Amino acid sequence: YAGGASFGIGYPTTVGAFQESFAGGDLQGPFQTDIGITKFTPDGSDLIYSTYLGGSDSNEMPHSMFVSDDNELVVLGSTGSETYPTTANAFDTSFNGGNAFSGANNIQYTIGADIVVTRFVADGSDLAASTYLGGSGDDGLNLADELTFNYADEARGEVFLDNTGNVYICSSTNSIDFPTSEGAFQPFSSGGIGSQNGIIVKFNTDLSQMVWSSYIGGS
Repeated sequence: YAGGASFGIGYPTTVGAFQESFAGGDLQGPFQTDIGITKFTPDGSDLIYSTYLGGSDSNEMPHSMFVSDDNELVVLGSTGSETYPTTANAFDTSFNGGNAFSGANNIQYTIGADIVVTRFVADGSDLAASTYLGGSGDDGLNLADELTFNYADEARGEVFLDNTGNVYICSSTNSIDFPTSEGAFQPFSSGGIGSQNGIIVKFNTDLSQMVWSSYIGGS
């Protein structure tokens, strides 16, 4: 499996894939991007499926991918788009907004960024589950100057599945109202407006329920 930011039309997609065409991007920035996802045959000689993934009004980047025991690919990423594809019973089906940001890679988020978590069906033809995740600030982007040393350090996060298919993510947030769960280890941001915390979240298999969610960070 391969995933990256695809800068426009021309990414090699396969017939019947979830999103065969480039959706568009943020017109106020120098680049427009969707996520590009490809599953190769074991010897790399052919494509099993290949698809774009993104909304029509802003940019996306993938950060991490993990494959379930049922060959369903789960993608953790960031989006600035209000039209990112979500599923009907997802935990959060609407974009939460944030502040304008452009990283070292010049991928623009004019109205802020949310975390997105997306699960493909095994053949890549549809979404098994897909949700936004975030508060009123920027989510899913590492914006702290002290933590950005290398190209694309803004896009750091991980996704992992347990043996029953529950989805775990860790990432960063600049929201003081990031959704946390009752009884969480750290239910509130440890800093003020504009400060960055880590977050760690557990979802159920179809991303319809947040099992638990916590900030993790110092002052």
